[in-house]
Amino acid sequence: MKKKILVIGISVLLMTALVLTSCANAITTSATTNVTPTMSTTASTTAATTTSAPNTTSSITTTVTTINTTTAGPAPQYGATMTMLNDVGTQDPTDWDVDLTLSGAITSIYINPYLEPYFVGDIDTFGPRGSDATNFLLPQYVPNQYLGGNIAQSWSFQENPLSLTITLKQGIMWTGNSNIGMASRELTAADCVFSGMRDLTSPNNVVRFNWLKDCVAVDKYTFRWDFNTYQANWAFFLLYGAAFSFPFTTESASAGGSNWRNAVGTGPFILSDFVDGSSVTYKRNANYWGTATINGKQYQEPFVNSLIYLIVPDQSTELAALRTGKIDWITGIPYSNAAALSKQAPNMIQEKYLQDSIYALRLNRIAPGPLANLQVRQALSMATDYNTIANTVYGGGDILGWPVARGNPEYTPLSGQSAAVQALFSDNPTQAKQMLAAAGFANGFTTTITIDSSVLQQADDAQILASDWAQIGVTLNIQSLNSVALVALKNNVTFTGLLAFSIATATALTPLNWYQGNQQGAIYKTGEPLDVEATAALLEEDPTKVQADVTQFCKDALLDCGIIPMTNPYVINCYWPWLENYYGETDAAAHSQMPMIREIWINQTLKTSLGH
Repeated sequence: MKKKILVIGISVLLMTALVLTSCANAITTSATTNVTPTMSTTASTTAATTTSAPNTTSSITTTVTTINTTTAGPAPQYGATMTMLNDVGTQDPTDWDVDLTLSGAITSIYINPYLEPYFVGDIDTFGPRGSDATNFLLPQYVPNQYLGGNIAQSWSFQENPLSLTITLKQGIMWTGNSNIGMASRELTAADCVFSGMRDLTSPNNVVRFNWLKDCVAVDKYTFRWDFNTYQANWAFFLLYGAAFSFPFTTESASAGGSNWRNAVGTGPFILSDFVDGSSVTYKRNANYWGTATINGKQYQEPFVNSLIYLIVPDQSTELAALRTGKIDWITGIPYSNAAALSKQAPNMIQEKYLQDSIYALRLNRIAPGPLANLQVRQALSMATDYNTIANTVYGGGDILGWPVARGNPEYTPLSGQSAAVQALFSDNPTQAKQMLAAAGFANGFTTTITIDSSVLQQADDAQILASDWAQIGVTLNIQSLNSVALVALKNNVTFTGLLAFSIATATALTPLNWYQGNQQGAIYKTGEPLDVEATAALLEEDPTKVQADVTQFCKDALLDCGIIPMTNPYVINCYWPWLENYYGETDAAAHSQMPMIREIWINQTLKTSLGH
């Protein structure tokens, strides 16, 4: 069995360093693998193809060294409990109804163990355990060429008429739920149409997804999305990345989908318990459809008996649980903790990579007041000490990481930007104060930003902003709220400045949506220049033109300063070596580790020998 063992900084037991390469230039190893692609009960998982969907983005590259080793591992073992923090492990799930929730990103993470998207990244064929064509490290993006069938067998995109057809695998079963009187039954296209139309007609989506016309069943296992207009990010929304890519049952919806006790899925796990502010527990689905072939032998997935997602608002508590082995795996730990963790938990494996989402300050530029003035927003950016934020809050990273991050073909480094953009990142309070005076605010003003009470970095960011802006006469009030209150604040745009949610930088297409005036929570109006630019880029089908459009859009968005980016930081992926059959991937669908988790088993002998 092939395994990658990695470390950051100092050499320690069981750790070497991994290079994170772009999708287009991934590392290829000469070592062979005995792991074959995951098989369904009816057909093999194959990479899906398309006739028209362009791939215009790539993954992030960092400069670290790579050493690949081939080791003979033990035979797979069933049993044990796997405990981890997911990508939003500081926050409770705000809802369990993926079709109607106001917080789709958070909900989709917590439903992943039991509700499955139609497609996921084919980790066995294309990841480090296979051809190593990509590293599966992007939290919200899987290039189309690396997708494989999950509960769906295939998809095809048609231009005339504009539509997407998805064919399900046969024989995949809903688990049923005695709490709502539902027996196990087969997943069919009728479920997908019900869920799809429920999504499409939801008040949260009806405007934002007006590019979709209808969802109809073709036969028992095939359904079709009909489009009004092209949308370049359609694969993310409909195949693997958003609520539209998860089927939902009529039985669960009728009983009350927001109640976790009414949950029904087809996934490797069954939702069995939720303790507010503490944990979510999932038990093994003994009738799960997925299998893995390892060393020539077929095994039913998953291997672990139960999966626990801990909810730990306090980062010091989180780190203590990690270094003592109470958490088996966690992604996105701030890089500033790497050296200490290496000393405190030398047997734990670490991977360094550039985080694919950042905290960005959203300024309510559409409400009356100082922030509606372009010069004021630019002055605030010019007065900000981005270097101090990068080094003291995040322990290093890219100052310029928005609207897209380094590694994307649309990315232009700060050194290649215009003089006007470079000035916005110059930490020049003298010039910033002059700009405020020219805008009519010579005596400054008072404003407010809202942060997430559970995120320490946001509090640190806010304090630095308060200190920097005080130099130009701007008094900053800092409001701290919990995640539930923040969702309403964001969606209703009732904030002045909002630093409470991370924004993806892994793909250029997703950030475009933030600038469209037809979405809930938008700080841009329909018909504004950036709204027009974003809409045009998302309607463009030629990948070369999309790249050029997005590159120009990014430059224009930086000058507008409606969204002021914090650092794009380095983070670490931390896991213990007793997680067998794991190769360092972090996401094989939008914020989903499920394709990896269902193939992982716990080496209890090794865990015991390491004192845990």
